[in-house]
Amino acid sequence: MNWQPKLRSRIRALLRKRELDAEMDEEMRSHIEMRTQANIAAGMKPDEARFAALRQFGWAETIKEECREQRGVRWLEDLIQDVRFGARQLGKNPGFTAVAVLTLALGIGANTAIFSVVNAVLLRPLPYPDADRLMTLWERSPRRGVEQERVSGPDFIEWRAQSRSFQDIGFWNSPSDFNLATSNGVVKVQCAYVFSSLFNVLGVKPLLGRTFLPEEDLREGNRAAVIGYDLWQRRFNGEANVIGRTLTVDSYGRGDYTIVGVMPPGFQFPAPCDLCLAYGWMGVRLDERRSAHWYQVFARLKP
Repeated sequence: MNWQPKLRSRIRALLRKRELDAEMDEEMRSHIEMRTQANIAAGMKPDEARFAALRQFGWAETIKEECREQRGVRWLEDLIQDVRFGARQLGKNPGFTAVAVLTLALGIGANTAIFSVVNAVLLRPLPYPDADRLMTLWERSPRRGVEQERVSGPDFIEWRAQSRSFQDIGFWNSPSDFNLATSNGVVKVQCAYVFSSLFNVLGVKPLLGRTFLPEEDLREGNRAAVIGYDLWQRRFNGEANVIGRTLTVDSYGRGDYTIVGVMPPGFQFPAPCDLCLAYGWMGVRLDERRSAHWYQVFARLKP
C-alpha cells in the first residue's frame, strides 16, 4: 500500500528537519555555483555571472518553502513553532500568563461540570429496563396558559383510565424532609408518598420484600413503607429480618409504618429518596381538587 512509504517519509522529515534543511541549502548552493561557472565560461564577469545565476535560479526562500511543503509535515512544523512562540511570550509576561491559565482552568472546569450534568441527565440511559420507554407527563393550565410540572389527582385518574399508549402510569410527590424516630433520637430523612404503580412503571424490583399493593393507595390501606438501601444500611445495619419492623414517622401522615420492602442500591429516580410511604396515608383524596397540582407523573410506553 502507498501509505506506508509516505508515512516513513513524513516521520523522517519531522525527525530530521535540520539535516534535510542543511542538505537542501547545500544542493541549492551547488546549483547556483554550477550556473555561475557556466555564465563565466560564456564570457561574463564573476559578479555578473553570479547575479545572473541567482536570477535564473529564482527566489531561494520561495523554493525552500515549496520543498518543505512537499514533505507533508509543514502544518505540524508550523504548530510546533506557534507553541514555542506562545510559550516564550507567556514566559515574558507572568501576569498575563496567570490570567490566561486561570481563564482556561475556569472554562475547562465549567465545561466539564456542564457535560457531567448533560451526560447524567440526557445522554446516559437511566438504570432501568427499557429506559427509552419511560416518559414524564405534565399538563397545561387553561387559565394561566403555562405548563405545570405537576399533575392534579383527578387528571391522573382520568389519564390512567383512558390511556391507550402507556403500559402503566404512576406518580410520587417530590421527596421532602421528614422526621424519623430512632433509638438514638430523631433523624431527618428524604421521604416521598408513592402511588403503587410507580414501581411497575420504572420496572424495578425490591431487594427484599415487596413494593406497595393497589389497596395501599387507599386511606383505609396498610401503613406500608419501602426503605432505601442506604437507610437500610444506616438504620438497620443491613439486617435481612428488617421486613415487618415498624418506623415512626413524624409528618402530616404521622404514625407507625410497617416496612414491607427494601429497594436495591442506586434507586434514586427521579430524585434521591430514603423512604417511600404508601400514598393512601398522605391525607389527601386523589379524586379531589383538580386545581391542586401536587404529583410528579411518570409513564411507561407500551412495547
